[in-house]
Amino acid sequence: MKKISRLLAVAVVLLGFTIHVSADEGLQTNDLAIVGARIYTAPDAEPIEDGVVVIRGGKIAKVGTRKKVKIPRGIQVINAEGNILTAGFWNSHVHLLSPAQLGAANAKPEILSGELQAMLTQWGFTTVFDVASSTKSALALQRRIASGEVVGPNILTVGDAFYPKDGTPIYVRDLYATNGLASGEVATPEEASARAVRQLEAGTNGVKIFAGSIVGGAIGVLPMRVDIAKAIVDAAHQHGKLAFAHPSNMAGLKVAIEANVDVLAHPTAMDGGGAPGDWSPELIARMRSNNMALIPTLSLFEIEINRSGGNSEVVSKALDMLANEVRLYSGAGGQILFGTDVGYTDLYDTTREYQLLSKVLSWRQLLASLTTAPAEKFGFAAHKGKIMKGMDADLVLLADDPEKDSTAFANVKYTIRDGRVIWTDTAK
Repeated sequence: MKKISRLLAVAVVLLGFTIHVSADEGLQTNDLAIVGARIYTAPDAEPIEDGVVVIRGGKIAKVGTRKKVKIPRGIQVINAEGNILTAGFWNSHVHLLSPAQLGAANAKPEILSGELQAMLTQWGFTTVFDVASSTKSALALQRRIASGEVVGPNILTVGDAFYPKDGTPIYVRDLYATNGLASGEVATPEEASARAVRQLEAGTNGVKIFAGSIVGGAIGVLPMRVDIAKAIVDAAHQHGKLAFAHPSNMAGLKVAIEANVDVLAHPTAMDGGGAPGDWSPELIARMRSNNMALIPTLSLFEIEINRSGGNSEVVSKALDMLANEVRLYSGAGGQILFGTDVGYTDLYDTTREYQLLSKVLSWRQLLASLTTAPAEKFGFAAHKGKIMKGMDADLVLLADDPEKDSTAFANVKYTIRDGRVIWTDTAK
């Protein structure tokens, strides 16, 4: 996989991308009224028809029907008649790896804003979890967004990933060499724990282990030692943070379970020579007992299998197995988080992920994976994930209704974070 060349190609395109959040500068205020929408306040709630949301100081001040909610005089109004309003979306699996993002401390703000718009905010994402990049650069980008210098979503990050000794994945070696990034490999539990503590105390929001690392050659997938994996995960838990794992195959998944990982970054439908991963009821029960969440990233697998030369039959069979794992895990009560692996892939458009997931998840389950599930999993449920009085005004206005077609989640008219419009469809 020529990952770095794809990232550089994307960056070249984005150099000419101009950030444009609204034709009306007044819409950048965090006092707004959104009027006339069909409002899905939560995935399990009945919609509010002809609804109104009033935002004051970046918080939701009022929610209800137009008949019952008085619109404050002089407030900026978004006419949302015929549109759908939901809580802001989360993408729980992204990477901040473009040249500008890896140099976020000094990159031009308009370049960073343009990249984030193309990757994330135009698809409705108000919060994202970067699950492996550079600790230093990701935290710098967090600060610049928080200050208002860069326009983008709220960013959570694990910073640098943890790999087994001699286990840097084959597809990121060029990226590390080109950008002078420090090795992510750890050889002992003591080394792993100490580095995890340093990253967490620097401000990262979690850790990520490569429980199974694709190194190629005769080895194929190199599993991380369980004692090392446990040391990293324990450090995160001691700091009140969560641990992600990239499993790659069944051996990696078992390492993740033994280490008590919180979030599985991918399913594992393919194992070794193309045999099914075989998620048995017993395996699922162990994952559930760990309260493990799953991020499907189905479109990633389609991209990679196509890139490796798989024919349509191979692609279809693999996607069926992957989707079945998602169906089984969701059906057993497992938590599903939406994520696309964007930043590793250059497929920014989320339509295909919704198409694939809609085969095994209802539109309400998809909405939960975008809103309430990640807010709950990552500790933000008290103020994000639903449209309720007092919650953060992180909102998405859709052109079409996902109840009719789940791909409507990708047809975004406005993305609003903390009451400020950070993207509108006038930017297309």
